[in-house]
Amino acid sequence: MMQPFTRADVSRADAPVVSRGRWGNADILRFERDGAVWMVKDFSSCPSVIKNTWGRWMASRECRVLDRLQGVRGIPAQPFMLDAFAFCYRYIPGTNLKIARKEQPIGPGFFLALEETVRRMHERNIVHLDIRYMRNILVTDDGAPALLDFQSSLFLDAIPKRLHAFLKNIDISGVYKCWRKISPGTIDEE
Repeated sequence: MMQPFTRADVSRADAPVVSRGRWGNADILRFERDGAVWMVKDFSSCPSVIKNTWGRWMASRECRVLDRLQGVRGIPAQPFMLDAFAFCYRYIPGTNLKIARKEQPIGPGFFLALEETVRRMHERNIVHLDIRYMRNILVTDDGAPALLDFQSSLFLDAIPKRLHAFLKNIDISGVYKCWRKISPGTIDEE
């Protein structure tokens, strides 16, 4: 994908910080360009040693994860590297599950769709490993699930096959944990 904007564009626009990263975590900014809204995950404000090691590696790795998952419903679209310290993806309108569950009923259809998203992700040899954290699950404006924050994710290609099922079960059990917590009467034995 051709890079639709540069760091200079983001800097000139004074993009608001949605989430300030602590110590070794990225700042997340919201940037609008030509009617499209983008999220920018940026490690450039981290201390120099973090920015130039961990930050570079994490930005590149997380962008590659999102790139591999393109076409899976519920995954942020059009990821690209802004520069060595930041990557971008299209904004998905919605509310994280931790907040949304207090504002609207979340039924079994949502969790079945989330389970399907996770299974499609696993087919691409990626595990998320932080689905239990409800802020990483988005309830989109149309009520569908989306996954965010792939910082803890792993490419299974480099992991011994005997561990794949264990790691995938961490993700699936995260879906079921959220489902049981939010809508316990709707989860069946299967």
